[in-house]
Amino acid sequence: DDVIWTWYYDRQGTFQSSGINFIQDLPRFMVLLYALQRFKVHDWGRNKDFLPVQVDGKQCHECKIKDEDLGTVDLLLHTSDPERVTHYGLQGRATNVVPVTSEALTKKYGNFEDGMVAKIFWGEASRTSEPEILKKVEEIAKRHPTVEGHIPQLLWHHKFTNPTSAIREALGVPEPTTGGRVLYILVFRKLYPITTLHGRDLFDVWRQCILCHIILWKEGVYHRDVSPGNLMWYRKDRRLIGVLNDYDLSSLANAVGPQGNERTGTVPFMALDLLTEEGQQGKVKHLYRHDLESFMWVFAWIFLRYRQGVPLQENLRPLDEWATSHAIVCGEKKLAFLTNLSNYLPADLRTSQSDIDLSLLALLVDCFLVLQAANSNRAADKYHNLVVELKRKGASKQINGEETVSDMDDLLGKFTGTEAWVDLSKTLPS
Repeated sequence: DDVIWTWYYDRQGTFQSSGINFIQDLPRFMVLLYALQRFKVHDWGRNKDFLPVQVDGKQCHECKIKDEDLGTVDLLLHTSDPERVTHYGLQGRATNVVPVTSEALTKKYGNFEDGMVAKIFWGEASRTSEPEILKKVEEIAKRHPTVEGHIPQLLWHHKFTNPTSAIREALGVPEPTTGGRVLYILVFRKLYPITTLHGRDLFDVWRQCILCHIILWKEGVYHRDVSPGNLMWYRKDRRLIGVLNDYDLSSLANAVGPQGNERTGTVPFMALDLLTEEGQQGKVKHLYRHDLESFMWVFAWIFLRYRQGVPLQENLRPLDEWATSHAIVCGEKKLAFLTNLSNYLPADLRTSQSDIDLSLLALLVDCFLVLQAANSNRAADKYHNLVVELKRKGASKQINGEETVSDMDDLLGKFTGTEAWVDLSKTLPS
């Protein structure tokens, strides 16, 4: 027809203008075209702080930022590097991780054998920032050897001063800061993803991350996004050190405002309780047991879909549909997995004579038996509660979603006490 609309996109959401009839209201349409014609690159959404440059024939971006302690921090982002991690989409955090070099940071910290990476993302302005959470995590690490060395090393960070809420305030949008996002850049020592590991190394790094995670939770740092991309490792004195990474969806126990029921997590690895209609509506409190369950889904995902650190061919690997399904549908598919795990075993595992493959398969079975038993016990308690309330002719109450430290230790102990876990632990270097 003869009506057009203009749209504006940013990480917080979208705007649509009222329609312009470009025939009946030709002057207004011409003014719009003249305005767009005069846009500079930054008017189209390009951040002026990141300038494209060519280095050794490859596209990179450089950024120079004033810092109170270091003066000017120079960053060369190797955005064409094949090891970069990118996120495509119009909304959300849009986390990108790219190799970075910096003369200022190298002068302060020296050279790292594996280099540094920059994490760039649009975090929620109302959330406790990841640098603040990492500061708390570093304090905990000083008191707990299980945490020390098992957390990311934040070298430098910067928060830009262009929040998405600014344009909403200018336009008079109601509650402009609700859901507002702001751009962060964090520089870390480079780590390697757990998906590159196999055999005992996979178990060892996964186990170290679990033991680090429970201490942090007890100390009031709730990770709430356990996924393969957030379990990392590095090498120290010939030993692999597991690192629990990525705290931008985490929360602190003493944070002001609601922090426990938001829909945080990566769908394929979220606990079954959270992959329900109530869980997706934020009516289920995110507890320690939900994160621990996520560790089990992560282990299944890696063990069944990767060989020697490389993904199986697309037609040979199971579980892919978990990553492409709606949250509730994913929950249903994971329930089906629990009831018949043998259907999901790749052919090579069915015929494998490898002792370590059989040991890891036994661990997978043992862990999911523990998980099923725990879920069954909670379901029985819920039904008992319902019956009691109905007999009293009152409305049924939801079981209070609270955990004690003893509950956490007891649940983790059920996993670490399985025969397969104990046997594998004995094979690890002390």
